[in-house]
Amino acid sequence: MNILSLYPFDVQSITLLTNKSGRTTWRVETEQGTKILKRVVMKPARMLLIAEGHEHLQENGLQIAAIHRTKAGAICVGAENSAYVLYDLQEGKEVLYYDKRQMLQIMEFIGKFHQASTGYMPHETSKKRSRLGKWHKLFRWKLQELEGNKMLAIKSDLENNLPAPAVIDPEMEQTWMTDQFSKMVIESIDEMILRGKQALAELDEGHYEKWSLQCLESRMFCQQDFTLARFIELDEGLAMKELHSITADLPSRDLRVILNKVMKKMSVWDNDLVIDLLRTYDKTNPLTKDQYRVLWTDLKFPHLYCSIVHKYFLGQKTSWSDEKYIWAIQNIIAVEQSKQKFLSDFDEFYSKIKA
Repeated sequence: MNILSLYPFDVQSITLLTNKSGRTTWRVETEQGTKILKRVVMKPARMLLIAEGHEHLQENGLQIAAIHRTKAGAICVGAENSAYVLYDLQEGKEVLYYDKRQMLQIMEFIGKFHQASTGYMPHETSKKRSRLGKWHKLFRWKLQELEGNKMLAIKSDLENNLPAPAVIDPEMEQTWMTDQFSKMVIESIDEMILRGKQALAELDEGHYEKWSLQCLESRMFCQQDFTLARFIELDEGLAMKELHSITADLPSRDLRVILNKVMKKMSVWDNDLVIDLLRTYDKTNPLTKDQYRVLWTDLKFPHLYCSIVHKYFLGQKTSWSDEKYIWAIQNIIAVEQSKQKFLSDFDEFYSKIKA
């Protein structure tokens, strides 16, 4: 492979590992150990931002797979609309959402990640991405989409409850079946829209703007989605196998995503577990009371609900059955509704985090 000839390693063998969703990875055996070569359908300028961010974390002591530069000193290799990076293979124990010990380690790691990300100065030619100061726009857009999807759900429910004709064409039979998903949306969406509007209003209280300016000055970044598949447990602790994506945003973005992800796995919002997770994070990267208020605002906004309703009405998951969609929205509604006490008793839960 010509790409590998650019690196200072004696390649002994190459094995294709994955090839899906615009990402291809190869296992590369060299005289200096096993490496992973990754090709991503992405503008090289975007990969440059991520690869240099990876190296920045590595240099700041975060436990992440070592990334390698070419003989000419390039951190990634561009080829038309694709980019390549090479880093060490990490092998160890799988990390699971249902293992509380590992989840506490994940929260500690995220705190270290945010600490290590500060001071990042990307190359001037890299394609930067930032969500700082853009939450108002994002929340408004999602609320508008919810309002539109509410109309679609009402329309679908009305159509599916019309009297069926005496003779039904077999190809049209599904049209006359009750759209259970739309019924569940109609029953729950007003509550979600109200919560979204409350969260949007809270962004104007000043805490969000202040923290955004602080993050802009500190030059830190977020990972965006701490999926556990990118972690491995080594003898010396957790390590990150690769850096998938980065953006300039508040640390609470990463916290909201991981907390919602874990609670969705549990099918209920577990206040005690959330406090334990946030307390562990706070010991590594302490947040102020006002910063936690911003996290509460982001958790109040129904991101999970918006996502599943968006998928359904746009038909994004063509492989999903109606039953899978119904199970997914039932699960998310249960999580969002059981979250209410947590959202309402900020002072009580903040005190427990800091205890």
